[in-house]
Amino acid sequence: MRLLNDAKYVVTGLLLLILLFSFLLYRNLNTRANDSTAPTIGVITFKNKTVLRKYNDAVVWDLIESKTEVKNRDTIRTEGLSDAILTLNDGTKINISENSMILLDISDRNININFAYGSFEAAREASTSGEIKMNITAGDKTVEVASGDIKLDKTKSELNIKVDQGEAKLTSNGKEETIGKDQVANVSESGVKVGKQLFRLVSPEDRKNILSDTGSEKINFSLAGWNVDSSKKANPFLEVSFFPDFSKSLLREKLTSASVTKKLEAGSYYWRVSYTDPSNQSKAVTEVYQFRILNDPSLKILSPKNGEVISYSNEIPMVRLVWNALDLYSSYTVSIARDSAFSEIVTTKQTQNQSLTFDTLKEGTYYAKIQAKSNLPGITEKNTSVVSFQIQKKTSSTPPELLEPSKGKVIAEELTKTQLFFSWKDDKDFDVYQWELSTDANFSSIIQREKLKNNFYKFTQGLKIGTYFWRVKGIGNGGISLDSKSYPFVVIAKEEMELVSPSQGAEVEVDERNLVILKWKKLTGKSNYELEIARQPDFTPVILKESVVGNYYEFKSKELGKFYWRVKVLGDETNISGTRNFQMVSNVDPPSLISPSRNETIDLFTKNSIGFSWKPVEKASAYRLKLIDVSGIREKLVLNERTVSNRFQMNEIQKLNVGRFRWEVSSLYKGSDGSERESAANKQDFFISVPELKVPKILTPGTLYVE
Repeated sequence: MRLLNDAKYVVTGLLLLILLFSFLLYRNLNTRANDSTAPTIGVITFKNKTVLRKYNDAVVWDLIESKTEVKNRDTIRTEGLSDAILTLNDGTKINISENSMILLDISDRNININFAYGSFEAAREASTSGEIKMNITAGDKTVEVASGDIKLDKTKSELNIKVDQGEAKLTSNGKEETIGKDQVANVSESGVKVGKQLFRLVSPEDRKNILSDTGSEKINFSLAGWNVDSSKKANPFLEVSFFPDFSKSLLREKLTSASVTKKLEAGSYYWRVSYTDPSNQSKAVTEVYQFRILNDPSLKILSPKNGEVISYSNEIPMVRLVWNALDLYSSYTVSIARDSAFSEIVTTKQTQNQSLTFDTLKEGTYYAKIQAKSNLPGITEKNTSVVSFQIQKKTSSTPPELLEPSKGKVIAEELTKTQLFFSWKDDKDFDVYQWELSTDANFSSIIQREKLKNNFYKFTQGLKIGTYFWRVKGIGNGGISLDSKSYPFVVIAKEEMELVSPSQGAEVEVDERNLVILKWKKLTGKSNYELEIARQPDFTPVILKESVVGNYYEFKSKELGKFYWRVKVLGDETNISGTRNFQMVSNVDPPSLISPSRNETIDLFTKNSIGFSWKPVEKASAYRLKLIDVSGIREKLVLNERTVSNRFQMNEIQKLNVGRFRWEVSSLYKGSDGSERESAANKQDFFISVPELKVPKILTPGTLYVE
């Protein structure tokens, strides 16, 4: 026990344990990576993004690349926006979609696939012996395929099977069903349905990648098998979702033609058509197609700038080409030439990064361009425009150029103790730099002076409130020095959080996107903020609470009206802005109200209904009428009605009490994406009364009857 109290023995023991487990982990990883005991059953012939493989006797998932061999009883899993093609030894091709997982087993000569979730396709030709079959197990269901093309989609509650070529046998709950060419089987809790689809999806095609340089695209959904008579009986609906099981539909709209166009943002989508099968009046769905809208901006060279001159004194400078990263492209080829036509190429390099450095370019004028290549199918090469730059030897040295803090910058006092960095451009003409900080522009009252080899300095002593000046001297061979310009900066007590736009009480007219951009002041050294939006000034409840990087936020709301907002520095409860409100109003006008007129009194003693009327609006497809009882302490919604007419007759007057009421009407109209939008509402108050009833007077008093 004494040994456990001795630090040197404890530390030595822990180090030995670390070495032992590190060795075991290294051995385990290398043993699995070179495992040859399990037979190879195929190879990954294509992969995109994150594809993982787990050996049968392992618990750790490994990233795999194209050309990777797949062993028997391996489990293959794909993540979001990822897919893979596996080619088995017998030529069977298995296309695994995103967010899917399968286990492969060829132990009994047949191809056995345990399908856990997601979606995959298998295409195979008949084996020479005719005996090898592919058996796909999904829970308690089994699908047997001898040859042909088959597609399976599995969610928590359903299994959908589509046979494009050949034939498949489905076994579920002891019953066997045959699925022929162009037939679809739907297996759910209600049973198994096999039949040909009334409609066939045409576009966008399954696994289609749609490139967008703006981040949103108009997608044309079209289907075959459409005719007016059958469509009336089938009552088809277009369904679009982010999820393969359509647990949450992004869009569900009744189809009135064989095609419809919708505007969608970048992302991964699933779509299908649901309808009523005219033969048995049961609910039916088509197969599910997946497509992606991929953000594909143009490729640009960020550095050097076009026409930039790169100067040097003695040593040839390093030229670093930098370009914007593109998610869809895996490699970049950089070409540098002496002419703009690239007939005299100086050098060509390939990389997977977003920059390359060249250190052998001599004095002269050069032209550069970059070509990006993708591993994704259907995505062509992308090229930058040609950028020219010049490498020029300097005839004389130039003073250092100051970078940060910039001229006139405002810095909070608390940041000067931890995050005050000074930086300037590095220049090989100088062997050393002398950094100076002063309280006056003439540098007669220097606070601190430092000699540095680097082109930066971190100041941590803290500064009091006031104005300061800084500069750098570049010192070269022989002690020759050049002074930079001096930059002033201001230290203040604390930067206050301030809202910028919309201004207080502003009415923001929005289009069909219902989008308002909220901006606030960016504080020095602060990039993370917390935004709160509410309907009430006391922020109870908060309808949106969002952590934001940067000083703006795109706020979207399904409803119009008044909103209150405020911003605070994330992690600093004390630095919070004031509260502002703004009014979201539609660019579609609300209806002008006619009757009841403002403050009109309606006597219900002589009426058995109330008529509401308003002027029609040109762009409106319908109207929303609301009637609210405002007599009490709390408002009470009495009527909320959608109507296509500009008149409405309310017959249920028993719902109404004596008192004050407000009625409001808004316009409903179609947005560019096909969804229904609502304008702001016009409002008017009116009163409901009944005549005061008098106590009846008996005219013929006396006793009429006594027993």
